[in-house]
Amino acid sequence: MEKRQGWKRRAFFDWRYIKSELRRSYRLAFILFWSILMYFLVQRYVVSAGVISETSMLPTLPEGDYYLVNKYIYVFAPPERGDIVVLRRDRYASEQYVKRVIGLPGESLQIRSGAVYINGRRLEEPYAHDPTSPDLGPLTLQQETYFVMGDNRLVSEDSRHYGPVPFSQVKGKIGPDRLFPFR
Repeated sequence: MEKRQGWKRRAFFDWRYIKSELRRSYRLAFILFWSILMYFLVQRYVVSAGVISETSMLPTLPEGDYYLVNKYIYVFAPPERGDIVVLRRDRYASEQYVKRVIGLPGESLQIRSGAVYINGRRLEEPYAHDPTSPDLGPLTLQQETYFVMGDNRLVSEDSRHYGPVPFSQVKGKIGPDRLFPFR
């Protein structure tokens, strides 16, 4: 390959500016491509943002609040009771729901007289807005399934209506607290 007069071969990411540099546009395209790719990878597997579009988590999460979903936390530890999770009701649905984990795998759950009982003991729920109805159970949760409910029990459509949620439908955890305190 023959060198032109005044042209030097340079490294791809050389910082020096040369006015007639041909690789500058390739460098910008390279940076743009990898920036877009990293954005989509981070949004898909690490963290994403959302907006509360329902009133089922009142008063904890008001409608219109912004939140961040930690998508990688459940790679290291399973969901715990009280976690606020983002889930999809079925594999192909595009709508996401925000609910609180109430029952864990292997536990016996019963709803009786407006209260939730786990393995025969009443569950203290300071976050619950209304009494829990209708009566349900006793129900034993299978492995890798979770019983989820909203905090505003009168309007929440949750595991009382569509059953326990498999772990594969849990997309991530909201927390700690709300990470976007502004609207």
